[in-house]
Amino acid sequence: MADKRKVTTDALETLGNIIESGGRDAIHLAVEPIVAAENLYPGQHIGLVDGKASTKAAKKLGIVDPFISGFVPEGKMFWLVVYPRQITSLRHVWEHPEFPEKPVPVEITDPIEVSKKWINNFADRIRQHPQKLMDAADNWVENEDYTYDNSESYKGFWDEFPEFWKHYEIVTGKKPKEPQSFFTCSC
Repeated sequence: MADKRKVTTDALETLGNIIESGGRDAIHLAVEPIVAAENLYPGQHIGLVDGKASTKAAKKLGIVDPFISGFVPEGKMFWLVVYPRQITSLRHVWEHPEFPEKPVPVEITDPIEVSKKWINNFADRIRQHPQKLMDAADNWVENEDYTYDNSESYKGFWDEFPEFWKHYEIVTGKKPKEPQSFFTCSC
């Protein structure tokens, strides 16, 4: 038998309360990426202190992502799930008086800027500072000397170094003789 409920339901209006009855439903909840000011646990009620999520905030705005397994270490980013019925607008982009509105990102079309962004993202993925990555690449181009990095965080990304070199050449105008990884460990 088909469900005869209207398309709009009361789930969001009753979320956070004990309910007497109901049927399967779906809801939208606003989330904000935020950095933890302290170790936080799933479901803890939090607010903002100096722009970071904290249980010590006078005004609580929501909870720590309840789906996290374990805890959120201080300094790490996670989803703050904003309390229901608090946001003032919803169109998959939401507004709340406690969070400043973020500008809509502008698409970058300048090839050098696109390549710089790719290099910064790549550096982040291999846990390198972008300048250290570029200095190590310069060292490889100029001297074919490897850069020691015992973290070995670059090892899972061998297949991305050819793409790195394309962006490196766009940014610097330099091209390596051997477009390969230039990191090594002392093992």
